Amino acid sequence: MKTLKERELKMISWDYVDTELPFNSLDRLSHMKSMGSKGWELVSVSSNPVNACHVYFWKRPVNEGVKEDLPTKEPLGVEISRDELNTEIEEKKLKNSIVVNHDKGSQKISASYYKKFPEPQVVMVVKYRPKDNCFEDFRKELYRRDYPNVIARHMGFNKEKEFVCISFMENIDAALDLEGVGTQWLDSVDHLLIKYPDGSRTESFSGPVWGWFPQYENLKKYESEIKAFTVLVVKIKNTQIEEVKNLILQPSKAPNKLFTCIAQYRDTDDTYIHIGLDTLKDKINANKYFMNSYDKLINAKVIPEMSREFFSDAEDFVWFNTKYLE
Repeated sequence: MKTLKERELKMISWDYVDTELPFNSLDRLSHMKSMGSKGWELVSVSSNPVNACHVYFWKRPVNEGVKEDLPTKEPLGVEISRDELNTEIEEKKLKNSIVVNHDKGSQKISASYYKKFPEPQVVMVVKYRPKDNCFEDFRKELYRRDYPNVIARHMGFNKEKEFVCISFMENIDAALDLEGVGTQWLDSVDHLLIKYPDGSRTESFSGPVWGWFPQYENLKKYESEIKAFTVLVVKIKNTQIEEVKNLILQPSKAPNKLFTCIAQYRDTDDTYIHIGLDTLKDKINANKYFMNSYDKLINAKVIPEMSREFFSDAEDFVWFNTKYLE
């Protein structure tokens, strides 16, 4: 049996680096080949609207004593604050796009790619609260993670600088696996986090998906728009449960522009999770949801004062599992 020291020697250490290319660059393929020839593996791709560029996140195993071939010709990624981002959005109306990492290069998430993803069966929502002086450190740790059993993960942070991650999975086993891996990862970033009043490092909930309604035409039409997502926890009146389910599970009535996901809140029968992805300018927050969704038919059937808006803000990062695109 191997000793602990022997097992530790087998662990892989990684170098990380990020690069940028303008949104309109035609050199993506050569850039990918250049980085690949130096041993760099693409982890994910995000967007930097301020600089109008895509940010590429790379990793490669650390070889003892070897530090050459770090990218020097490509500019490094620039971290920006939420206040700066919102200012640039309002002043310049810059466009954003959801992109995905892929072994053969980066691709915009289009309707055709979305159709390759299986319909999620379980959704998990987690909120983290990093310490004030640890915001960027936690952000980097969160975004560099891989999720082998997750279809997609949408992430953002609010004005209180709390991060929210929405994970879509195709079965309950994947959700249980993510919980186990998540606990180990939380231990590694514990020093970066503020605990919630109940002593937990996260605020989280999950549940089986009742309805998944992607708007394929809009995903294509608005793929270059800045995205925002909203998470609501909605309490149903006990006498109206079946009527509300009939309303919220009609695809033609789904109010969100890009996709809507309806899931059971934990193990309750009278509470559900609404997750919607929109363009930022058309974001449906709690006020819009209760005032305008489903032609106001839902208003008399739920209890808004016992419901809550868990998150509603711009999307900062998205991760997609490349195995579904192969």
